[in-house]
Amino acid sequence: MKKQIFSLALWMFFGFVAVNAADSILRFIIKAYLYFGLWFEFSIDFLSYSIPILGFIIYSLTGILVIKYINHRTINFELSEIEFPKASYFVTALIAILLNPITNKLTGLFAENMVTMNLDYESSEFLKLYGTTEASLGVCGWLTIIFLSIYLYRIYKKNEIETEQ
Repeated sequence: MKKQIFSLALWMFFGFVAVNAADSILRFIIKAYLYFGLWFEFSIDFLSYSIPILGFIIYSLTGILVIKYINHRTINFELSEIEFPKASYFVTALIAILLNPITNKLTGLFAENMVTMNLDYESSEFLKLYGTTEASLGVCGWLTIIFLSIYLYRIYKKNEIETEQ
């Protein structure tokens, strides 16, 4: 019994680390788009609207891919045959640990060097875009988690009803 509890806890930590790694990758992509847009001097209004839309699209596609992966994996699923993915855990932990600080450092470097890059943006405009980006990423991330939680709970309840019958 004790081994099963620790196994369940390990799988929960793996899920937590995997979600953090995926979120770090998605945040990096969207922030890269922000800096790309600033570098090529896209208008502030265009970036203010395109960043939340891009975030919503990317997080939605990721949620859909997770659902397809789960549906594909559950076709011939046997719990006793599943081994803990040590290599995947290590890679996702490395991504989750390293990618966020790297992204934040790049943000700081961009903000420090914005004046010397001769861009036509004020510091307040950059801060506004950065705030919009962070807010949209937070909302999209939580909406994705809520959507996946509801979806997985519905599957769980459906299987619970089928098992009782």
